[in-house]
Amino acid sequence: MVSRIRAGALAVVASLALVSCANALAVRWATYDPSLRARIADAVATKDCQALEQLLTTAKRASGAHERATGLPNDDLIAFIEEAQAKAGCA
Repeated sequence: MVSRIRAGALAVVASLALVSCANALAVRWATYDPSLRARIADAVATKDCQALEQLLTTAKRASGAHERATGLPNDDLIAFIEEAQAKAGCA
C-alpha cells in the first residue's frame, strides 16, 4: 500500500514537472485516452525507459489514424514523449 502511495506521489511530481514543458501545453490531451498523461508521468517517475519507448512507438504508428480521426497528427505528443524520455534519463 505504501509503495502504491509513493508511486502515485512520484507520478504527481513528475506530471507537474512535465506540465511546465512547452510540449505538454501543446498536446491536445482531450483527443487521447484520459490515462495517457498519467502513464507517461508514471514512466518518468519510475524511469521506465522501456514503457516510454513503447508509448513513443505507438504514438508514431498511430499518428495517421489520430490525424484522420481528430484532424491532428501526433507530432506534439511525440515531442512530449521524447522530452519525457530525456527527463527520465533514457538514452
